Amino acid sequence: MAMPTFKNAKIFLGTDQTHFASAMTINNGLVTWVGSSEEVTDEQAVDLQGRTVLPGLIDVHTHPKYIADALHGVACTPPNVNSIAEMQTALRHSVAFGKSDQTWIEGWGFDETKLAEHRTPTVDDLDKVSTTQPIFIYRSDCHSSVGNSKALELAGIDRDTPDPQGGFIGHFPDGRPNGYMKEVAATQLLIRVKSVQNYTADVQNMVNSSDHYLANGIVAIGEMMGRKQPDDSLRLYQDAVATGFKPKTAIYYVYDEVADNSELTPTFDDQLRVTGIKVFMDGSISGETAYNKRPYPDGRNGVAITSPAKLKRAVDYARAHKLQVAAHAMGDAAIQTVLDVTQGLDPWLADRPSIRIEHASILSNAMLDQLNHAKMNYALVTQPIFFFAEDESYRQFLSPAQFKLIYRDKSMLTTKARFALSSDAPCTPWAEPDSPFVNIYAAVTRKTANSDLVNPEEAITVPQAILAYTKWSAEIGGFKHNGQLMPGLAGDFVVLDRDIFTIPSDDIQNVKVQSTWIAGEKVSPN
Repeated sequence: MAMPTFKNAKIFLGTDQTHFASAMTINNGLVTWVGSSEEVTDEQAVDLQGRTVLPGLIDVHTHPKYIADALHGVACTPPNVNSIAEMQTALRHSVAFGKSDQTWIEGWGFDETKLAEHRTPTVDDLDKVSTTQPIFIYRSDCHSSVGNSKALELAGIDRDTPDPQGGFIGHFPDGRPNGYMKEVAATQLLIRVKSVQNYTADVQNMVNSSDHYLANGIVAIGEMMGRKQPDDSLRLYQDAVATGFKPKTAIYYVYDEVADNSELTPTFDDQLRVTGIKVFMDGSISGETAYNKRPYPDGRNGVAITSPAKLKRAVDYARAHKLQVAAHAMGDAAIQTVLDVTQGLDPWLADRPSIRIEHASILSNAMLDQLNHAKMNYALVTQPIFFFAEDESYRQFLSPAQFKLIYRDKSMLTTKARFALSSDAPCTPWAEPDSPFVNIYAAVTRKTANSDLVNPEEAITVPQAILAYTKWSAEIGGFKHNGQLMPGLAGDFVVLDRDIFTIPSDDIQNVKVQSTWIAGEKVSPN
């Protein structure tokens, strides 16, 4: 392997907020030297012409399988789709439209509060697109979905189909299924029948998504929806990696699918690892299913998917198998349950936090104090892109007091918990749901897509936001060779099209990756 040296760059080392270099050498895939361009004598050194360089970015909470589906599906999100009528038009322009009755038409990202009709699409709406091809559309939170009559037929769903545990099948007043599959357990009824028919396509879609990640500067990912059925996620990734999928991946299996499988054990390959289990404590704020202490305007408190007793069983399972627990908890009641069940337990992982609280969307001062006094070691993995894209929903469904407690990034940094930014893509209604720079923009400016300002006292600095996508994400996700550009670590880095450290803050969302390098070799653009 070549031993390239890079010079004339502004290299953010990822060690802390302030240290930079202007040159580095990579040998056999690892950084071997960092220093000053004045020290470079290699006439073949790559001149980066003053560009800003970051360690390869790490998205520790994303859904690559969903992203792979979305890339060949239809974006049903603002600013492109703003009504059910526009959604129908967009679906008719899908590359899948008009093909065989075995070909699914797929879409993603709708939020009924952003649609002109202010309601969820129904089976009848989708049947106006096609009744011969199955249609499946994810809601923006990726918890819920809508299917047409063909999709419901293939899944065996009729007026008598019982609700799965933790999920709800929507019905019209006359009892006929309306196509709305509320929460993950119900959505899985459609996903499973879709995946059974499309394993080869799933693998190819995963391979195709590799370029998408690399174009965004993402060299490592946390797969937060590992499945055993209908196909094992580890097998899917193994086949995708063998065919060209490049980002390093840590898989977290949904606990309900492995609870009775004593064979799920961690693996430690740098490229592809089984790392943890995922526990759903609640739903989403925009879907009014996040479990909150204070009720929504409809009088309900959301959905408590996992009881304290079941969470404790999941923690015991993870401890016995030396796995990390990633607990999806958006509402304050859900987060409180995680803290109350786990705060007094001994950590069982030494190399990374034993418990990850995913989203941590509503945090009170008392919860922050609880984190600081807990025996357990925690990580807080959060997504400012949610309030950026879903501001209207948050203001509609949360009280002013609750709204003041959302996505408290700066306050999270004052706790002893590890902190990371991530996308949860494609689970938010934005056309570029996993753009690191939209997420960083929201964390730094606290501005939203509709120009609202959200709790500006919780803004963090640009270097902190980048550390939350590099060093700190690596520490939380167990990517021990990534996150910093220092001797002995991976030569994975990104070159930006502008200097994110000095541009006006409003321009951060427009930053693009000029090139992505893995092990010292350029992989994007290829």
